Amino acid sequence: MRSVLVAAGVAAAAVTLSQLASAQDQPPDKWVTSCTMEGGKDCGVQATIDGNSLLGQFLVMRYSAAYNKISVVGDGQGVRASIQVDSNPFVSTSICGQGICQFDEGKSAELLQQLRTGSQIQVQLQLQDTMAGPFMQTLKGFDGQLQRALAAQRGP
Repeated sequence: MRSVLVAAGVAAAAVTLSQLASAQDQPPDKWVTSCTMEGGKDCGVQATIDGNSLLGQFLVMRYSAAYNKISVVGDGQGVRASIQVDSNPFVSTSICGQGICQFDEGKSAELLQQLRTGSQIQVQLQLQDTMAGPFMQTLKGFDGQLQRALAAQRGP
C-alpha cells in the first residue's frame, strides 16, 4: 500500500513539474483547467500566482483530480508550503521534494472544501534559505474551473 502511495506521489510530482514549464504560458492570477497524459490522465485546476515583486517570484498551486491532492510549486527547493483560505487557519505540509510540496489527501480534502467556498487565499513556500510569499490570490473562478477539471477527468 505504501509503495502505491509513493508511486502516486511521484507521478503527481512529475505531472506538476511538467506543468510548471507550461505555467509560464498561463495568464497570471487566473484559475485554469489543464490535463496531461504523462503517467496517465490527470486533469486539474491551477493558478500561477505572481508575487508582483521585482524578484519575479511566482508559485503554481494545483489541485489534481486524478490524485485528489493539492500541490505548490516554486522556484527552488521547498521545505514547507502553507495555504490559508480567507480567515481560516493556515494548513501546512512539509512533504516536499524536487521543488514541489504536496498536501496529503486529508489536508487536500480540507483545503478543497475551503477553496470551493472561499474568496481569497494566501500561499507561502518556505525554501531552504528564504521564504517565497506570502502571495495573495482570488478564488474567483476556482469552482467553475474545478468542475471543468472533474468533468474532463471523468470524460473520455
